[in-house]
Amino acid sequence: MRSPASRRRWLAWALLLAAPMAAAQSPQCGLFKAEEGSGTLRIQSANRGEQKHFGSAPSPVAFQRIDGKLQLVSLEYGLPRELQVRDRGRTVEVDGTVFNLQEPATCAAAAAAADGSCLADAAACMDNRREATPAALEAACREGVPGMCLQLADRWHDDAATPARPDASGQKAIVDAALAGIELPAACRDGGFSNETPACAAALKDDQALQEKIVRAVMGVAMAETMKSMVSPSTPVVVPRGQRQQLLQLCQQRPHERFCARVAELAWESGDHLQAVQALALSCATGAEATDCAHLPGLQAVGTALMPQPATALPCGSFHSDGGLMDTLAFGDAGLVGTGWNSQLRARIEEGDIRIRHDKGGDFVLRPLPGGQLLGLDKWTRYQVFTATGDAPASCSAPKQYTVLPLPQDCPQALADGSAEDCCAQGRLQGCNVLGNRLAMSGQWPQAAGHFTTVCRAGVREGCENLVTAHGESPEVDAHATLEQLCNADGSGRHVACDVLETGNWSALELGRALQKAMEDAAAGGTPPRNSNRKR
Repeated sequence: MRSPASRRRWLAWALLLAAPMAAAQSPQCGLFKAEEGSGTLRIQSANRGEQKHFGSAPSPVAFQRIDGKLQLVSLEYGLPRELQVRDRGRTVEVDGTVFNLQEPATCAAAAAAADGSCLADAAACMDNRREATPAALEAACREGVPGMCLQLADRWHDDAATPARPDASGQKAIVDAALAGIELPAACRDGGFSNETPACAAALKDDQALQEKIVRAVMGVAMAETMKSMVSPSTPVVVPRGQRQQLLQLCQQRPHERFCARVAELAWESGDHLQAVQALALSCATGAEATDCAHLPGLQAVGTALMPQPATALPCGSFHSDGGLMDTLAFGDAGLVGTGWNSQLRARIEEGDIRIRHDKGGDFVLRPLPGGQLLGLDKWTRYQVFTATGDAPASCSAPKQYTVLPLPQDCPQALADGSAEDCCAQGRLQGCNVLGNRLAMSGQWPQAAGHFTTVCRAGVREGCENLVTAHGESPEVDAHATLEQLCNADGSGRHVACDVLETGNWSALELGRALQKAMEDAAAGGTPPRNSNRKR
């Protein structure tokens, strides 16, 4: 039997052995580097640190015990992840990524969070950020939680972008368009349906098929209105000046790469370009390697002259910008613009903007600066300053004006039911376009091209551009020949088919078709003929 003194020695020894095991449940402080890749995790204290991924600035994280497990909570994205600790705190693992301690450091004191603050329960705070009030988002942002800063910026952007609800006349127009072509009971005519009269309700009550037809038609009109708004030129969202100024102050107090970049975007879209440059500079100062930072020197060089003016005429000559989706714009005759992609686009002046139509259903938008440069304003050319290269021609001929008709919304129910075929047979262009899109989605490109040709022949740009897409997808479609035929048949040279023909990147389309054919031949185990007579 052991003496009391002996038992005390064994107890002390057991506690001594247990101490390293307990300590191993918490990581040491310092810089950890991922075994694979370039990611790092810097642990600063028992409850704070920062994580860095390739090409991004460091992002703050909190360490929090949830259900007895140590969790890493991103203060930018939320999403708690279990932090597994090994090797007496010198190795940690997060989502399968193993980090090893490279540069040990002395731990700072654990950061104290006030009761009820965001950092008191970072995981719950981030999880509920979409329901938080603007005041709560601002308070959490000032605490140093960039995810809440971003949520506040998005909240104010969405508030400014919320469209006004359609008035009664607009709603009636939508209903009337939906009911066009539907035979209604006598009690539902002459306003009976829109006024929801008891007699109309009684007449529809026992006709389930008619009810479903009306519902599909209304859904189709609503979908058509949505698609119409999506493809129409986007209206800039202007966030109120006071809110933008408040966001900039938060960015200055708590500089964070993504948040300050978002503040810059909102200021730019709102037309406050000088404020945007301030926020962008703060974003880039965090050590980010974002593409937009390449434009910062050019913007800062312009200085206070960053005041775009309404354009009265198209430029003439070549302009260059550092970086971006495209860095060269060569304005020439008839409004044609070379971009260095072995293709030409068409420019026009519209409400003071220099607009260059691209193949994504929208425009590149630029305006001249007082010093003669061009400033990119749309999301593709944002922050780009284009400077004349000095090799301008003596003059450029005036841009051509083409006859372009909007796609009529003459068969809205085609989007909700199977009436596209009937509408197209009746000459309704929306039905033909919907039918063409459905055939294209199922890979029936030659059949789709026939319907796109019908729409293009009527002078609708969407039909001509869809025809070019079909050309790129199927060797059985010769959009170049079809557009040339439509252009010549019009005789005026102003048909939209002429414009699409002249600005199409046909060499790239042919190359794409050749590569696709080669891959298909390789997959089939065959070899393409050395000399093919197929007309491409």
